[in-house]
Amino acid sequence: MKKTNVKVYTEFDSKYESNSFFAIKDNDVIKYIDLENNKIIVDMKNNTIIKENNDYLFNIDFINKRIDIKIKKLKNFFTKEIKLIKLEKTNKSFLVRYLLIDDNIYNEYYIVY
Repeated sequence: MKKTNVKVYTEFDSKYESNSFFAIKDNDVIKYIDLENNKIIVDMKNNTIIKENNDYLFNIDFINKRIDIKIKKLKNFFTKEIKLIKLEKTNKSFLVRYLLIDDNIYNEYYIVY
């Protein structure tokens, strides 16, 4: 386990962001807290991203092509299907592009470490 600096590029619903964060990297797992105080866990071995804050828990599973969403206060849970467009891993980066099928929204997540 080591501390490292990561650069994260995102495009969610046509909104583009680029930020740098200090993260903890342990083998194929990167953990960091973003600017909106979301805990992010990127598991490159299992091809998942977990995003959690006080209100929601998102578990994005790119192999099973779905996003499980838990609304904590309401104790409600639902799933959205995704279409995986691209999943690319290198020694220093992780890129995923996917489409939310029901909403027809294109998303991209790219992390360089």
